[in-house]
Amino acid sequence: MSRSTTSVFVAGIVVGVMIAQLIGPSLPFLGGGQAPLPAEGQVMIVEDSQYLSAVAPLIERANRSVYVIMFVMKYDPGDDDDPVNELLGALADAASRGVDVRVLVDEETRDSYPQTIGFLKEHGIGVRLDKSSGVTTHAKVVIVDGEFVVVGSHNWTESALRYNHEVSALIRSGKAAEELTNYFERLWEEGRTV
Repeated sequence: MSRSTTSVFVAGIVVGVMIAQLIGPSLPFLGGGQAPLPAEGQVMIVEDSQYLSAVAPLIERANRSVYVIMFVMKYDPGDDDDPVNELLGALADAASRGVDVRVLVDEETRDSYPQTIGFLKEHGIGVRLDKSSGVTTHAKVVIVDGEFVVVGSHNWTESALRYNHEVSALIRSGKAAEELTNYFERLWEEGRTV
């Protein structure tokens, strides 16, 4: 690892520990079926393929807003069993219910998976790119109703959601959601339309 990569990695771990200390104890993920929702101030660790059963229900129950920052999203219209398609379908359903659904992606999604951008726009979901081609938006964040936050390593690709070793945290914290919503809004305002 280069010094800068190591520094970023260490900083990420430090921030994760600080968030966990600020908002309280973590909950184990109860495998199989739908994940339980953590109480205010709790963190639930979401490992590997648990992501879909933790995040899809949050989007499905959203009443006000779903904001997503994602490095890579890969819609696969030919695969009815792709977990990403289920997440994107949940976003489309939320938008059709009047929920404010907005997605910020890196150019990697636009360039490699333009069908994803087409799906989002076709379903009335606001989508933007980061501010310039010189910036990589590598974050993976979902914020629901100003109450729930999911942050971690999972991209929205079938490999990340089904096969890779990935870990994210589902956090129920109005304070964390507010901070990350402010971050999302800053990126959204400076972002480019697609």
